[in-house]
Amino acid sequence: MLKFSPPPGARHALRWAAVALLVTTYTGAANALPTECVTTPTARGYEAITCTPAIWNGVLVTYTHGYVAPQLPMTAPDLTLPDGQDMPSVFLAQHFAFATTSFKNGYAVEQAAAAINDAVDIFNAEPSHPPAAKVLAMGLSLGASVTTMLVEKQPKRYHGGLSLCGPVAGMPYEVKYLGDFRTVFDYYFPGIFPFGVVDVPATAFLAWNGYVGMVVSEMSAHPEAVGQLFAVTGGAYDPNYPQTFAQTALAGLFFDIFGMNDIIATAGGNPYGNMHTQYSGSADDVALNAGVARIRSDHAARRYVRKYYEPEGELRRPMVTLHNLQDPAVPYRHEIIYAMKVAKEGSSKWLTQIPVDRYGHCAFTSEEILGAFNTLAQQALQ
Repeated sequence: MLKFSPPPGARHALRWAAVALLVTTYTGAANALPTECVTTPTARGYEAITCTPAIWNGVLVTYTHGYVAPQLPMTAPDLTLPDGQDMPSVFLAQHFAFATTSFKNGYAVEQAAAAINDAVDIFNAEPSHPPAAKVLAMGLSLGASVTTMLVEKQPKRYHGGLSLCGPVAGMPYEVKYLGDFRTVFDYYFPGIFPFGVVDVPATAFLAWNGYVGMVVSEMSAHPEAVGQLFAVTGGAYDPNYPQTFAQTALAGLFFDIFGMNDIIATAGGNPYGNMHTQYSGSADDVALNAGVARIRSDHAARRYVRKYYEPEGELRRPMVTLHNLQDPAVPYRHEIIYAMKVAKEGSSKWLTQIPVDRYGHCAFTSEEILGAFNTLAQQALQ
């Protein structure tokens, strides 16, 4: 769900943090679709949704939803904008066609890209209208990684992309950030998790609420350790809302507890490693580097995560990104690294980055999202 969640009051903030990452990508029920929309089962076992307005401008907009915990049932994506409007209706009213699809939960860049391509094929094969003259891809969080891959790898099919809070520096960078956060967290707050970063029991997620309580309690009791943790990891926080330290910590830990086993299974091994990482920024870097757990990654898994997906920065179509400056789950540093990659490839004219000075993951207003899309449309359709 594209939900704008401003920093809550202190009394409720830490409970909110326990589910913050999940809330942005899943609401548990499919939206009621406009009558112009058709749901079609695909050969991959997913459901594609395609919508065509009565008066169509020839442009198809695709949407790829964000990360959904693998423990949840696979369902149609939530298509609600922050102000309550449903996304297909907004685009249909502007004479755009719209397509989206379900896909595998968890780490699903490969599966989502194939599913979006299927949805485009289904739309283009409908006999009631001609194939799309142009296709604009839009994605949220993990879905933004899919969008980036489609625009970079298939520029003849996708004529522009909008990345919303996406890991545009690449999934290897995101996996490293999340793995390092858990590793450094364990050093400063030992004993909370009776297992390591990559040997998470399959049932660990069932104890999540208990872990949340311990994390909040220990962070409250040891503010000096909190300062060390954030100095080393560079985690985002809002200085006006001290509870955002815990929110960021829980957002980082959430992926490990709920998603590590899934990414290991999907990638064919462990993609996270820190054998040669030298951590810095603490009061005693020597002790930190001597004391943190050291984990060896698997080569095949690293290769898989690079393939799905580490952007190359070679753009031949417009790419617009929208990202919170204080993002607790996908750090804004992704945008800086991606801009450097794009510049190295001589493609900077195709990239427009729009920062939003607000704490949160995908914490946008409808106006910000639709404004970013309008920027993309103006560049791609001129």
